[in-house]
Amino acid sequence: MKKLNDFDTALFNSYANTDNLFHHLACYGIIELSEVSEKIYIMKKKKVEAVHKKKIYTRKDGRIFTKVIENGKEKQVIGKDETELYTKLYDFYFGESNSSLEDLYPQWMEWRENESNVSKKTVKENGYVWNTFLKENAITKVPLKLLKPKDYIKYFREVTKGGAITRKRFNDMKSVMNGIIYYAIESEIIEHNYLRDINYRQFQYKSENNNIIPFNEIERLKIINYLPNDDLYSLAIKLDFHLILRIGELKGLRWDDIKGDFIYIQRFVNDKNEIVDDIKGHKEEGKRYIPLTNTAKAILKRIKLLNPNSEYLFILNGKPLATCTFNRRIKKCCSEIGIEYRSSHKVRFSTASIMYKNGVGTPELQKMLGHTTLTMTTHYLRSVTPEDDTLQK
Repeated sequence: MKKLNDFDTALFNSYANTDNLFHHLACYGIIELSEVSEKIYIMKKKKVEAVHKKKIYTRKDGRIFTKVIENGKEKQVIGKDETELYTKLYDFYFGESNSSLEDLYPQWMEWRENESNVSKKTVKENGYVWNTFLKENAITKVPLKLLKPKDYIKYFREVTKGGAITRKRFNDMKSVMNGIIYYAIESEIIEHNYLRDINYRQFQYKSENNNIIPFNEIERLKIINYLPNDDLYSLAIKLDFHLILRIGELKGLRWDDIKGDFIYIQRFVNDKNEIVDDIKGHKEEGKRYIPLTNTAKAILKRIKLLNPNSEYLFILNGKPLATCTFNRRIKKCCSEIGIEYRSSHKVRFSTASIMYKNGVGTPELQKMLGHTTLTMTTHYLRSVTPEDDTLQK
């Protein structure tokens, strides 16, 4: 029988919470399979004795117990015998209850990808945020059960010091931390999310340029007149400039959504390019009628000629139009006619801004935009329109 040396002990430490160590020790002849449990227990006991300095007591009924400190309070750990007591102490000091943000991040990402409804794009963005702000950071290595609000506040002060990051980036980082912490709560590793107890106004954020400059009326007309009438993407862009839709809503339009002089918005295409029979945000206000101008009706007729057999306006080769291709077409058009490029979302801003400047009031725009409140619409328009103008209507 081979003796357990320092290498094997180090190996044990690296495998502490998995069954892989058992296979390693047996497969390489370090110990017999029948003695695996005993040897593992001996090493666990050795690790516990290195950190647990409290005295162990024996009761009259033969049970043994000791005391540990958890959340600043003293509590008893009891076992029917030494093996059970040390097993419990090992779990207390080194088990899952000691998981850190770093420990749980891979599990949370796997859960996000396989069990949640978030898009692959969002999961990828979560990974980018983790690698940029949290990976290899000291706070991610501390067991979650030991972290208190003051620890998070100290870290947040460090990352925002001198306005180093924007509030949006900060919120992205906090969102990832929140996700992992709530995963830990669901896994019964901790009971409370201390991020909810923090006043985030105390931190200094980098200023953001929130002004979104939309296409103006001249630029809009240049694009509409330049694009041809013989391909689906060009017609989709033209129609988008006559409506006030999110790109996902535009891609989800069906012919039976057209009701005379109006078109009914009631579904969208998600980030996976799947048609969803619901509205983005799941709010009833999102389902709405938008008036069709004569020009919009003429564009619809051209679309029908190009795509006569589909129940959807913008199905190409059996799939909805791709947003990235839609944006590439806009970018190519802008480059060729010499104007600044804006993405598909800016088309929605542009249409809203132009309609507002031509006399459409905020209550009407609220309905067409599908906003739940007038405040949301006012804020939306304030991003593209001088504040004094916005407050006048």
